[in-house]
Amino acid sequence: MLCLDKIKIITSINYIKDIKKGKNKFKSTYEDKELQYHKYQQKNPYSLTITIDYVHYELGIEFTSKILKDNFIHLINNNTIRECLNNINQLDICTLDIDKIINNSKIYKCDPVKDVDCQDIKALKNYTNTNLVNYNRWKQKPYRNGFSIENVVGTPRYKNRVVVYNKEEELQDAKKKPFLDSLSDKEKCLSHYKNKIRIELNINTASQVRQLLNIKDNQLMSVLNSEANPILTVLNKALKEPSANSCVIRTFKEYILELVLKDCDYDLGKVEAKIRSLYSKNTQISDVMKPYRELHHRLFNNTVPTFDIRKLVV
Repeated sequence: MLCLDKIKIITSINYIKDIKKGKNKFKSTYEDKELQYHKYQQKNPYSLTITIDYVHYELGIEFTSKILKDNFIHLINNNTIRECLNNINQLDICTLDIDKIINNSKIYKCDPVKDVDCQDIKALKNYTNTNLVNYNRWKQKPYRNGFSIENVVGTPRYKNRVVVYNKEEELQDAKKKPFLDSLSDKEKCLSHYKNKIRIELNINTASQVRQLLNIKDNQLMSVLNSEANPILTVLNKALKEPSANSCVIRTFKEYILELVLKDCDYDLGKVEAKIRSLYSKNTQISDVMKPYRELHHRLFNNTVPTFDIRKLVV
């Protein structure tokens, strides 16, 4: 099931009524005395923006999964979308026609996510950084208590960005206190994210929504019913094809050692013969061979866990 942390819905202006104005409610914007739009915006305890655009006759609703409050661990999906919209109605700032919005809306932005168990985000980061398919086309950058993988492009429609971060630590940040305090059982929430990381893809254009979710249109339910794995699609673009040996090559020095092993058909006898032919007679051959023997053992008796991030999102 496709699960989202964030979504932007565009629908008909006719699907909202009972708009409350004033302090902490909808604000009006005019141009030459002509009403342009009403806008409601809040950041705490969760992010929500509602824009009633009278120029384009559209209603825009953008929110995160925290709108689900105690159920936010289930994220935004085809089972929870009605609850998301119902929770907006409970704010007493407007009345949304939930049925019509669900059946007649388009999605222009969304953030698919996977929350997975992982206690070694540093190993994920190191593996990813050493296995980028092209260092001119893809970059790894710091992101919160984790990292991002993104391509180097000039136009938004081709931008791909995956962020990876420790969700447990992110929730314990002081900025998240208003949200946690709003829950009936915040300890249950924190327990759910114990030792979990979040892998999140940012999709920011209508064409990317269709392409990455493998759907023909941008309808809300087409998005939520998508069976695609957009995070894996982007990671497959960014990372080299995994090999049996790549998971145990951890440094550039080991990379050079592995090249020598490969050149000698991974035969330690051939490696030793080559070393004897190239080193002086006074060389302690056993010392030179030691790192080759250790790496050979790891390659063919591999007990080192693999850290290919793709395995976590399949």
